[in-house]
Amino acid sequence: MKETYAYKPVRFYLATNLITWTAWIMAAYFSYQQNGGPGGLISILELIGLFAPLGAALGMIFTSKSPELKQNFYDRLLNLRLIKLSSIPAIFLIMPAAVIISVLVSYLFLGQSFGQLTIAKTATYTAGLIPIPLMLFGAALIEELGWKGYGVDSLRGKNNFFTATLIYAALWALWHIPLFFINGYYHNLILRANPLFALNFIVSVFPAAFIINWLWYKNRGNILTAVLFHATANFQGLLEMGQAAKCVQTIILLIITVIIVILNKKMFFEKFPAQIGYFNH
Repeated sequence: MKETYAYKPVRFYLATNLITWTAWIMAAYFSYQQNGGPGGLISILELIGLFAPLGAALGMIFTSKSPELKQNFYDRLLNLRLIKLSSIPAIFLIMPAAVIISVLVSYLFLGQSFGQLTIAKTATYTAGLIPIPLMLFGAALIEELGWKGYGVDSLRGKNNFFTATLIYAALWALWHIPLFFINGYYHNLILRANPLFALNFIVSVFPAAFIINWLWYKNRGNILTAVLFHATANFQGLLEMGQAAKCVQTIILLIITVIIVILNKKMFFEKFPAQIGYFNH
């Protein structure tokens, strides 16, 4: 397919972060006020920030005047035939396996409880008026529609897939930063407990980005694969899993990432034409 559209990564990521950071910084401010501002305001601001990548992606796609770009977005969103059945176990099992191994290691060597694998009786963080399970799945869906609908593709034009993924991981980590300052939010709680736990979250974004991008690329850009893996990762937030185990988990995910990159050198390092919807598999 002949390329008729030049991706605009700077415009996309600037718009995304400007909207997200503005909304979440405002949410952080109101979260420390006695009444939290008007009813539901913090939840609204959190949602605005969450929807920013999707809004920016849709804006870039549907103002592009590129039929190929629009069709490619629809195809990767709706065409389930792009999904390889061999990828399904990885989508649903990598993160649960990493969680179980991490908890086991923390139990055997760090003196942590094996009860970390049980469902938490009460949520350890708040998402305002938004139910936690809905927030966990909805966040994955909304984010990946933006990141995989336009964001990651926009970085591939002048970079191989390894470099594009590394840049994306850094930008994705940066995007989360304001959440550490919203009073009572998960990220805020781990920052207050120990700044190293907050640092671990940022570091964990990098292997997560490589694994999710690998699955997305392996399935010819199908967005649902990224949504499902992301949602599976998010649902560990319902467990009693402690931060020590999550630090172990980051190490495990880094090891998995190294293995994936070594086994998929062609995918990550081969130069390929800057074409809409191009995948070398």
